[in-house]
Amino acid sequence: MIHDKRHEGKPNRMLMHIILFTFRERWSWASLDAIDAERSTRVHPHHIDEIKGWICGRNITKRDIAADFVVIGLFENREDLNAYIIHPDHQNGVIKWKSIADWPVVDIELSGDVTLKSGLLSVLNDLNSAC
Repeated sequence: MIHDKRHEGKPNRMLMHIILFTFRERWSWASLDAIDAERSTRVHPHHIDEIKGWICGRNITKRDIAADFVVIGLFENREDLNAYIIHPDHQNGVIKWKSIADWPVVDIELSGDVTLKSGLLSVLNDLNSAC
């Protein structure tokens, strides 16, 4: 669970949850296990109410440093992100990905002082008031 005392007593802040999945050596999109993990991930918004926004997709470039699949989720606050993390549907997806891929996770606060949004992504500046 995410717990940060720096934000206790402060208003909820919209979070962006970013995951980059990279297949382990013997796995690829030709694998039925990979397709199953992808399908599981695509339906999370239909089963997990705490998800406020969701995008996921396959990498389309061939580079040594590229990941194979990305997930970006929006959550209204840390409590919603925590609820998502322990939700059974999410845990089912974690089990599927664990057998075929490794991944780093980044969670950023969209209204945080250390988060920059510019260009087309500047629309994210107003997300806290939209939810």
